[in-house]
Amino acid sequence: MKKLYSFITSLPVMAFLFLALAFSMAIATFVESSYGTSTARALVYNTRWFEALWALFALNLLNNLVKYKFFTRRRFTLGLFHIAFIVMILGAAVTRFFSFEGVMHIRENQSANFILSSNDYFYAGFENQEKVKKVRFSELTPKQFAAKFDVNGQTVKVKAVGYIKEAERKAIASETGEAVIDFVFSAPGVQGMQSYSFRKGEALDYPGFTAGFEVNDTRVVNFFRQGDQLFMTSFAQLEETTMATQETVSFPAGDTIPVKPMFLYGYGDFRFLIRSFMPKATFTAVKSQVETREDAVMIQISDGIKKQVVPVFGHSGVEPDTLRIPLGNGTLKLAYGALPLSVPFSIHLNDFQLERYPGSQSPSSFASEVTLKDEGKGIDQNIRIFMNNTLNHRGYKFFQSSYDMDEQGTILSVNHDFWGTWISYLGYALMIIGFISSLVNKGSYFQYLVRRLKENSVKTVLAILLLGGLSYQSSAQGGMEAIIPDIDDNVVTEFSELWVQGVDGRIEPVSTLTSEIVRKVSKKASLYGKSSDEVVLSMIAHPEIWQTLPIIKVSNSTLESILGAQNKFITIQSLFDEQGNYKISEAVRAAYAKTPAFRNRVEKEYIYVDERVNICFMVFQGSLFHLFPREQKEDTWYTPGAQAEEYTAGDSIFIKSGFQLLIQSIVENNSSDAVQVLDAVGNFQIKYGSDLLPSDSKKRAEITFNKVNPFKRIFPFYLLFGFLLLFVLFVNIFRQKQLPHILRYSFFGLIVLLFLVHTIGLILRWYISGHAPWSNGYESVVYVAWAAMLAGLIFGRKYPMVVGTAAFLSGIALFVAHLSWMSPEVTNLVPVLKSYWLTIHVAVITASYGFIGLSMFLGVLVMILIVMRNSRNQVKVTGFIDQLTTINEMSATVGLYFLTIGTFLGGIWANESWGRYWGWDPKETWSLITVLIYSFVVHMRLIPSLKGIYNYNVASIISFASVMMTYFGVNYYLTGLHSYGKGVADGVNPAVPGAIVLLAGLMIWAYIKNSKYEKENTLE
Repeated sequence: MKKLYSFITSLPVMAFLFLALAFSMAIATFVESSYGTSTARALVYNTRWFEALWALFALNLLNNLVKYKFFTRRRFTLGLFHIAFIVMILGAAVTRFFSFEGVMHIRENQSANFILSSNDYFYAGFENQEKVKKVRFSELTPKQFAAKFDVNGQTVKVKAVGYIKEAERKAIASETGEAVIDFVFSAPGVQGMQSYSFRKGEALDYPGFTAGFEVNDTRVVNFFRQGDQLFMTSFAQLEETTMATQETVSFPAGDTIPVKPMFLYGYGDFRFLIRSFMPKATFTAVKSQVETREDAVMIQISDGIKKQVVPVFGHSGVEPDTLRIPLGNGTLKLAYGALPLSVPFSIHLNDFQLERYPGSQSPSSFASEVTLKDEGKGIDQNIRIFMNNTLNHRGYKFFQSSYDMDEQGTILSVNHDFWGTWISYLGYALMIIGFISSLVNKGSYFQYLVRRLKENSVKTVLAILLLGGLSYQSSAQGGMEAIIPDIDDNVVTEFSELWVQGVDGRIEPVSTLTSEIVRKVSKKASLYGKSSDEVVLSMIAHPEIWQTLPIIKVSNSTLESILGAQNKFITIQSLFDEQGNYKISEAVRAAYAKTPAFRNRVEKEYIYVDERVNICFMVFQGSLFHLFPREQKEDTWYTPGAQAEEYTAGDSIFIKSGFQLLIQSIVENNSSDAVQVLDAVGNFQIKYGSDLLPSDSKKRAEITFNKVNPFKRIFPFYLLFGFLLLFVLFVNIFRQKQLPHILRYSFFGLIVLLFLVHTIGLILRWYISGHAPWSNGYESVVYVAWAAMLAGLIFGRKYPMVVGTAAFLSGIALFVAHLSWMSPEVTNLVPVLKSYWLTIHVAVITASYGFIGLSMFLGVLVMILIVMRNSRNQVKVTGFIDQLTTINEMSATVGLYFLTIGTFLGGIWANESWGRYWGWDPKETWSLITVLIYSFVVHMRLIPSLKGIYNYNVASIISFASVMMTYFGVNYYLTGLHSYGKGVADGVNPAVPGAIVLLAGLMIWAYIKNSKYEKENTLE
């Protein structure tokens, strides 16, 4: 027993647990993406073996506290954050086994005193025999319920044998069934047909249309039987159309009409038909091709002789309907869904409020005005619940989660987990204190690395030459500028400084919208030597010219060939034939007809090309430019040419015709009149929209930011400086000479200058947007680049190779940020991001990627140095390798601290926003996976078989794949709650497998060289 305990608490087993937990959670995220959350929970997250792994992990931590004497003064910081993890696991256990979650749905002017559990339950009951079991049904785990009942002295078995997600009810003929109508209808403004099955006494209530089968009350259409024949009466005129001949017959209201299967009937804009009528039928469940919000558990009922399978319909988080089946002399009752849980008080919804960004359908915030009523405590209190602002009462916390589509009801998520939450928060606090203390504690391993770096420092001075800027022009644009008339600079400037309301409701300078338009259409910042402002204004004034120019980007090589694109660009004119027919309309329609998951790359590119063409026509027509404020600020601003009835004749005429005067003035090259029109538009905006308009200083800042585009402007210099610095360093290794100090200081000064521009750019974007500049994919990549450069400057004050590596890494990150699938637009925040936690959580966790990224690049650099090492330079190169490996460990350690703190701060944010601090969302799960992987990496030195410079650096390279998955993979290829940070990425870029092969080749080459080097030194 002692040997077994020693084995399961050994460091190799601890390392195995790091990787086993990480691997298990990684598999679970892919299972969730393919089969749904229930499947992932049933197979991994809610299993006993997964709990056992965490329990064994906690046992190892506890054992190591004692075994390695982490309570001593010298090592107390290590002990503190190891204790923190034990406390967090304890808190998670309390939450898992003793707390519960659910939702409360309340309609306006109604009250609720119960919640529906977040866990699913299955109920089976016969007479006074009952069984209720918590279940996690999925298509991979359908057999989660079984029960036995005594029916008249005979044992009847009830068990689950199948599960259908997104199921629909289908009627099938049955001798023991009842009459069923298979009904299909279409509604105005809704694509496709909708199915509905009637049984006697059932009715369909749809806005504008009602139908019932032998119901007592009056409907638009009433079905009834006479024998086996089906008839209907209507309280409105109906039209009957023969599908084969399209002949139409009208029936006046009140007529009795024999129902003919597969004949089309019309009522107003509604159409319906009877697919079939079955005098005797029963229902089964089939897989639906659309989302039904209803699942089916297939239950087998057996008495040992006869078996029957019945579907029990239900859905997670929804109160179940009870299915009653005659059995013997009684009734078997079956139900699947959420369990209603009573609470000792009630909440009355007085008003649900949804605020949108002005002129947009995008929610800005939503809130519930409620009254808390608790007779036991004498409470009758009005409270406002909104995102990130909760109601706490009797240990229950209510969070604004969602709302009904008609905006007349609210959905509150509910959490009852006081002790689990606060024990976990205590663990977070101990962890943060421990991490910070370990950075300054002289007895910590981090401070040991600092001392080792000072002792083994190699005094190397590097140089950088004075460099010029990089410039390029697209060959696709050569020679085309001459046919585009110039527009006076004053006109362009005046146009760019107008305010416009964006698609998401954000009020921004026209300059911002024009840059987005040009980038969307052509994937370029400018066209034919003209700024985006002039390009768009010219497109409005001279649409006939721009339709003949190759400005539409085609990003797929196959589609390039099909459309005859040159240098990846096509003209709008080439997409229309001589009769004006849109050549790609059928291909676009076919692409849209497929679900997104099944579209291939060519079909996706057809959609993108079509979108770019539509944007161009919207520019030609001016319909993209919402320039004229409305009297009601929540209404969308008017576009030029709109019929503005709410304004006086003069203002209305100006909106209707003023822009035509602008176009005419530009065409006639009458700049003064054009400027006057633009001034008039500006005055109109001030007159009617002054309450909405940002300050002039913000306008100037945003226009300057758009023109300078600092992040795109500096990334070539980051790349160039970083590459040349590393190149000079490698040359210096072979020269065996040191370069003058002045060159080292010059290089450092240039890098610092770029970093200052980078920092000012972030501050400026923060000021422009009004929120921390890391709320979407583009912003966070820019911030990662900044954090990587910060890490390089911190660790590279005396080590220029580190600075060069950081500069190169930052340049790559900024380059990635400006690829076509990243979106650099400044956007409004979704409601959940309107929290100070955005600044704290995202800043900390994203900064960690910079430090970890630097660690990875240093690992690559060490591999290169190992390959370059030979008998002539081995002393100097080995010194560099030791130095860079030490810095690598320091950077990875700081990155791990930041990542861990950021991950659990995200848990606090989630608890404040959604009512749970951990929900196994793919993003948070992959963050935890990355924490575990890097915890393994920084502990490799403690395991004899894994320690060593080569092994550590290889691990620092390979483990970075987890960061890439956390940051890009989850956002673009998995599903989850973090969708607000997404961009558009189609498949895996071919450069990715190429880079993997290149790195694998480098590591193998380095392994061979390192093995040879170690063998030679061992022999000596």
